Amino acid sequence: MSNSLTEVYLTYDPMEASLIKAKLTDEDIPFRVTGDTNVTITLETFNSPLSRMALKQPIKFFVPESYYEIALVAINTDNSSMLGDDLDY
Repeated sequence: MSNSLTEVYLTYDPMEASLIKAKLTDEDIPFRVTGDTNVTITLETFNSPLSRMALKQPIKFFVPESYYEIALVAINTDNSSMLGDDLDY
C-alpha cells in the first residue's frame, strides 16, 4: 500500500476543524492539516468561515491512503452525548 496523503475533509470553519483534529487524534489516525492558520494575523479580516470562504482559505485534512476509510468513519461518527435526554427537568 502506498503512504501518499489523500484529502479526507475540507472546511472553512476553524471550530469544526478543531473537532475534526480531535476525532482523528482520538482514533490515532495520522494526519496533516493545511490552511489552519489564523488569517487575522496576516490580513485585516476575521477568522470566520465567511471570511475564509471569501479569501479562498479552506482548512484541509489529509491522511495516508491506508487510513482513508477509517478516517471517514471517525469524522462522520457522532460520539457526543450532549443531546441525550437523560436530564431531570
